[in-house]
Amino acid sequence: MSLAKWKERERKQRQNDIIDAARKLLVDKDFNEVSMDEIAGKVGLGKSTLYLYFKNKESLYFAIVLRGIRIWAETVKNEVKKGKTGLEKLKLYLNANRNFSNEYPDYFRLLYSPTSIKKQFDMDKMNSSEEFQEVKELFKQIMSIGIDSIQKGIDEGEIRPDVNPTEAIILLSVIYNGMANMGDWSKEILENRDIDQQKFSIDIGDLFLHIVVK
Repeated sequence: MSLAKWKERERKQRQNDIIDAARKLLVDKDFNEVSMDEIAGKVGLGKSTLYLYFKNKESLYFAIVLRGIRIWAETVKNEVKKGKTGLEKLKLYLNANRNFSNEYPDYFRLLYSPTSIKKQFDMDKMNSSEEFQEVKELFKQIMSIGIDSIQKGIDEGEIRPDVNPTEAIILLSVIYNGMANMGDWSKEILENRDIDQQKFSIDIGDLFLHIVVK
């Protein structure tokens, strides 16, 4: 391996280490509560070194969110393409979303954070960010896959014709938002009835299917 390639690999690894450290801090705290000093300390670097990899905290945040939504989009695309009918694709779409939330709970919570990106950053700065634009585009792609699956199911006669595909998928997104930000009291009620996160997620998917399927 050439010296240049070795240095690039080291840089990528250091970036990943920084992203992982920041993700673990940001998943449990508000964006404004986490400092670059804290992130640098978590990864064992000086604050000045951190700025060699990310120009500011906003840039680092978007790097985290972008990595998460790339995984989510890839998970959905790979799963849904296995289906043939619209209903099959919709079921696979629900499975993919559930698998992502179970395997990457930190990313899932950050993507559906109560302190949303719009609340954290100036809109002009967000709209000029390439990372933010890619996040928006990938989110639209994920939503479109679900919308297209429902429309295909309607065309094939397996999903109710009075269902609006766009409204249904946005409703599903709202449900995911609620799951990611569920309060402690709600969690306690579920736990007291022996309903864990996995069962609740499956039941939500089944309920959604019951709503839209003929």
